[in-house]
Amino acid sequence: MKKFLLCGLMAVQTLTQVLANEPPPAKKSKAAYQFSVDLTKVESDKLNINLIVPAQKKKEVVYYLPKIVPGTYANYDFGRFVSKFEARDKKGRVLPVTQLDPNSWRIEGAKSLNRISYTVEDTWDTALPGEAVFEPGGTNIEENKNFVLNTHGFFGYLDDQKRARYEVNITKPEGFYGSTSLTAAKSTGNTDTYYVDSYNELVDAPMMYNQPDTTVLKVGGADILVSVYSPNKVLSSKDVAKTIGPMLDAQRQYLGGTLPIQKYAFLIYLFDKPTASGNMGALEHSYSSMYCLPEGQAEQLSQTVRDVASHEFFHILTPLSIHSEQIHNFDFNKPEMSKHLWLYEGVTEYFAGHMQVRQGLIDLNQYAEMILEKLFAADQFNQTLPFTEMSKNCLDKYKDQYNNVYQKGALIGLCLDLRLRQLSEGKYGLQNLMADLSKQYGKEKAFRDDELFDQIAKLTYPEIRTFFAKHVEGTEPLPLEEAFGSVGITYKEKMAVKGITLGNIELGYNPETQRIIVASTAKLNDFGRKMGYQDKDEIKTINGKELNVQNAQQVLTDFRDDTKEGDPLEIVVIRKDDKGQDKEVKLTQKVEAVESEQRHAFVPVENPTEAQTALRKAWLGK
Repeated sequence: MKKFLLCGLMAVQTLTQVLANEPPPAKKSKAAYQFSVDLTKVESDKLNINLIVPAQKKKEVVYYLPKIVPGTYANYDFGRFVSKFEARDKKGRVLPVTQLDPNSWRIEGAKSLNRISYTVEDTWDTALPGEAVFEPGGTNIEENKNFVLNTHGFFGYLDDQKRARYEVNITKPEGFYGSTSLTAAKSTGNTDTYYVDSYNELVDAPMMYNQPDTTVLKVGGADILVSVYSPNKVLSSKDVAKTIGPMLDAQRQYLGGTLPIQKYAFLIYLFDKPTASGNMGALEHSYSSMYCLPEGQAEQLSQTVRDVASHEFFHILTPLSIHSEQIHNFDFNKPEMSKHLWLYEGVTEYFAGHMQVRQGLIDLNQYAEMILEKLFAADQFNQTLPFTEMSKNCLDKYKDQYNNVYQKGALIGLCLDLRLRQLSEGKYGLQNLMADLSKQYGKEKAFRDDELFDQIAKLTYPEIRTFFAKHVEGTEPLPLEEAFGSVGITYKEKMAVKGITLGNIELGYNPETQRIIVASTAKLNDFGRKMGYQDKDEIKTINGKELNVQNAQQVLTDFRDDTKEGDPLEIVVIRKDDKGQDKEVKLTQKVEAVESEQRHAFVPVENPTEAQTALRKAWLGK
């Protein structure tokens, strides 16, 4: 996930102070739920879960594992990975159990219920039917190697007793270490014991057990744990810490000098084979994030981790301290979704990019490229669908539109930030709004879904309510021309421009030869036709620079930025001759600037007004 100094420093400092509401560690008093799992006893890629239950007053109770968990926005049915479910009384007698659906078991004679036990298979390599679980939200059991304990995949709850206290005991193999945002209440021999005050807190704290490769960074008064499992030792926690350290320090400055947490954990699993879901990425939590990424070249992999972490770490703002009732009282089995994904994911993604340019991690050109990526990616989704409606129905009806939260969602954040700055003459922006919302709500107080827009308007300006009505609840396109115009940038969705191109060829990739190819010549411009491209030409060099999948973006960007009309262009391609043999062919022409219609074009205003210059500086600090 990707990507101009902000005014109102006092408000930023207030944001940090408001968010510094991390709860104290759970006390060591007796827990209602007492779970135990032994990682040294793996049977057929499964683990046994044992639970001493809280006393029950009902004749019948229902035990649940989640259908869905926060952040995944998919129905995964974690109960389908459970087998051998049993309930017993204090004398060890079996109680009648009826499985009601994939995720729930009704237990009769519950007044005498003492223990529950069952077996759990991991989600990463299961052969069970159903939707593949996105790995950062799933479970992994690799005997004597690695255990990814996303707690919702192993531990459940009884009926309406999610707010009861939990004790979790983990017996680990010799030399293993448990990486998590939780602090163990005690570690005796090879057993770690954790206490949390509710099921919601337990689900919010994934664990990863393996031979330790950990590094702790001290950033803004917080301990940042980096834990890496790399089966082929391609990347270490020190590599990751070196890469994300500057980013975390920039986020600290973005938040006013300190971080609103005491501890945070980056749990990073690197895989060396294809995943069941076919995806890579991360899942956010309040005080940690779980990553599942492919092993690769250390430098590229470190950059990938930084780009993803920049987004995930900002979730310490929302939904940690600003969230709706649907999230605060999350129903793991009959979920009701909030209509404010523009806030949880969109604003988070916007901050992740805006922070980088404001703090000098990237330059303005790179930030412009980030925005362009969002604009082009958003084109692939339904832009007339109200964003609130998509959010409410992202589990089913509009499931295929969910990823627009990282595209249009971030653009909503950008437009909202600039509109706030317009109305306040640069003195109040989106960060200030987040600070005010955090004061009004916070970790333990949720907002009502249907009231948030009105509350934001009360905190800011009536015009902001109109913004939401038109562009978030409504179907009107985002006011991008007005937003960018306010900071001295002309934006057009479509614009006739004269520029340098390779000839408007469509590029592709041949995995057998590992070369970039001319996938199609159907849209060649006059210059491209003069060059003489043919379909399936494999591009070897551009002006002497070898082109491959690793450097393609940089080589093409350098060509576009450094080439002038009249400069010589020589492209060497590999082309099949009449006998089907490969031969090198040189294509040469003097570069011509060609007029074409460009989507999402930005042109700086030649003589910006004082107001535009001031607003741009307030937005970007430059």
